Amino acid sequence: MASSVGAGRSDTGRRRTQNEDGFFVDDSLGLYVVSDGMGGHAAGEVASATAIAAVREVVEAARATVAGVRSGTEARDALSRLAGEAVLTANRRVHELATSDRGKAGMGCTVTLVLVAGDVAAMGHVGDSRLYLRRSGRTDKLSSDHTILAELVRSGVMELGEASKGHPLAHVLSRAVGTQPHVEVETLLFDLAGGEQLLLCSDGLSDYLDDLAPVDAALAAVDASESPPDAAHLDQVAATLVAFANESGGHDNITVVAVQVGADERATARASGLSQRFQALSSVFLFEGLSVPSASRILEAFSAVEHPPEAVVIEAGDDIDALLVVVKGDYRIEDPEGQVVGRLGPGSYLGLTALMRARPARATLRAETKGGTMLRLRGSGLRRLVRRSPHLGLAILDRLGRTLSGDLERSYAQRSGEREAVAVSERF
Repeated sequence: MASSVGAGRSDTGRRRTQNEDGFFVDDSLGLYVVSDGMGGHAAGEVASATAIAAVREVVEAARATVAGVRSGTEARDALSRLAGEAVLTANRRVHELATSDRGKAGMGCTVTLVLVAGDVAAMGHVGDSRLYLRRSGRTDKLSSDHTILAELVRSGVMELGEASKGHPLAHVLSRAVGTQPHVEVETLLFDLAGGEQLLLCSDGLSDYLDDLAPVDAALAAVDASESPPDAAHLDQVAATLVAFANESGGHDNITVVAVQVGADERATARASGLSQRFQALSSVFLFEGLSVPSASRILEAFSAVEHPPEAVVIEAGDDIDALLVVVKGDYRIEDPEGQVVGRLGPGSYLGLTALMRARPARATLRAETKGGTMLRLRGSGLRRLVRRSPHLGLAILDRLGRTLSGDLERSYAQRSGEREAVAVSERF
């Protein structure tokens, strides 16, 4: 099983007199944390240190859970639950300290952590520190900024083009660790493959990232095939990015943690499988153009099913109750008499309307080649996704609704005749 190695740096910056940031790296736990304190008079430093200590304590106590997920004996989602629990515990500890000491009233912090357990990782996140993933030569942001401005953009109240770093709400947090008795934690469970890299940072760096070229360049300097990864090289990545932030202005404390997943034979195969799943998912119009975190959330709602040659996936007359997407192999469609009437290959899909209501299959679907693999999303899984990620779920439902509406219009036009359909449409 691939291992992970991390290294971090923290710097006061060029304009602050004290450093209220903190970070934690523990390769044996697979735990990496960045926290940006706020509160002044050293209270911010206390908040970030308290939060990190709480996170470390929770994960240490659940070391067996992390090991179980790594070995496959524990369910994957146990890792995301642990990440969320760690941040909630940090919130309680910081809030209790802030309410028991007048000098620390109102203090709080951001917390962004990632837990790596072999080829799966979980994020726990509150605030505007960030987590990035570099995969296949491309860097993507996995975390959301919990600021008033970012929330306005996500809710559609403000267009992305209207938002800027100079906006008065750009750094006003919509949620933070310790300022309230309870906080909503953003979690994300995602797959990892050998050679992939993670970067956690405070806004002392991210504020200078108009694009991700500096992060790409720093991470690309590390040999992704090196196994086990070299902590000294990752330390240089962190140092390079801290220097970049200082050269760009250094207006705030700067903290960077760089992590790399070791590349072994299993991890290399895992990388190929991940790429195939993402490609298959993006071939479905519902999921075209999704960001890596959005695609990762959706993939968690799917189950992967392998089929040996000649295995029947769906029998004619059986209810179809799921969207099926071909990842690998070929499948054939047979009519009730057993005649082949069509074939499906990687990226093909069927059962779109079954997401809304199960219906009887009019043909039989059978695996044709060795190694056939499909992704399956049941309607119940889509509904859970909508509840857990409302913005993402509503975007998917909007795409689905538009498509079904178009299908109804085309069906009506065919039944009514093209001339009549055109005549009616011209009246509106």
